[in-house]
Amino acid sequence: MTERAAIETLLLSAYEARVQGDLDGVMTFFHPDCRFHFMGAEDLGPMCSPLTGCAAVREQMAGLIGTFAFSKFRALGLLVEGARASFHWSADVTHVPTGRTQSLEAVDLITVEDGKVRSLTQFTDTASVMRLGSA
Repeated sequence: MTERAAIETLLLSAYEARVQGDLDGVMTFFHPDCRFHFMGAEDLGPMCSPLTGCAAVREQMAGLIGTFAFSKFRALGLLVEGARASFHWSADVTHVPTGRTQSLEAVDLITVEDGKVRSLTQFTDTASVMRLGSA
């Protein structure tokens, strides 16, 4: 398997675990020295602060998985160049506490090291995400 094919398989499997709400499964795809950053204005709260290390990333992922359920997940584009990837995807996102659902798109910039996700920076419409959770 080529490095490109291995990265594609890694990412598609990781996102499948996310869609299934499988926190343990998601975390198996992260490098021990991982970094996660959900891009957004810092005044949106701690969810938009960059995190480093599996414990911090796991806590963030647990919160995201518990709060936002995904359905109708679609891969719209996946580019791989060396150890870096850009993944464009969409999903219907349901804010679990309110039951509100909206179709959202995201672009994730990913760096892979030792066959695991070392860094993931996610760009999406954070205003829509916040509206989903508003009272």
